This record gives sequence, C-alpha cells and structure tokens, in this order.
Amino acid sequence: MKSVVNDDKLFEVTDVFNKKIRTTKNYWRKIREEKHQDLIAGIEEIIETIEKPDEVYQSVKDETVAIQYRKYLKFTLVAVTKHLNGDGFLVTAYQTSRPKMKGEKLWPK
Repeated sequence: MKSVVNDDKLFEVTDVFNKKIRTTKNYWRKIREEKHQDLIAGIEEIIETIEKPDEVYQSVKDETVAIQYRKYLKFTLVAVTKHLNGDGFLVTAYQTSRPKMKGEKLWPK
C-alpha cells in the first residue's frame, strides 16, 4: 500500500519480511533515466514486486541486500532493496528475460 510521507518520498511499503522499504521521487527518476533507461515496468509493478515477490534471494556480496523477483508475461522484474539499522530502501530495479538467482533463497522457504 502506497503512503506519501513528504513531497520527495515516492513510496514506503512493507516487504514479505515485514520491513519498510522506501524510495524518493528523485531516486526513482535516477533509476529510470540513468541506471535502467530500458525499464518498462512502472512504480506499481515495483511496489507489487517488493510486497508480493515470487522469490527473494540474499545478495552474495552484501547480507543486508535482498533481491526480489516477480514474473510478468514477457519479463521478470527485479527489485533490489537494502535494509540497515531499521532503514530500508530501493537500491535499483530492472527487468530481465533471464534472471540469475544467486545467493541464499530467503522467500519462499
């Protein structure tokens, strides 16, 4: 469920581990315009991927990073989130036709 807290916050949602994940309008713009210009999924699909992923894996490089995967018709959407000291945020998001699931599977167990 989307909740706007201030002018810059785009969303704050709860993931499957009951952790709050947020992003700002400016950071979302950076993901769409600089990091992943080919991203066709919208913010609602990103929120859905965080709230209701098909699978979640822990990053092999950083234990505070979770990688959520959700399959759509033509691609798998990937949302990478970080949770540290009670503060969770979206690191990046992208789509792929060939997801590479590495690391420990956290969801579903």
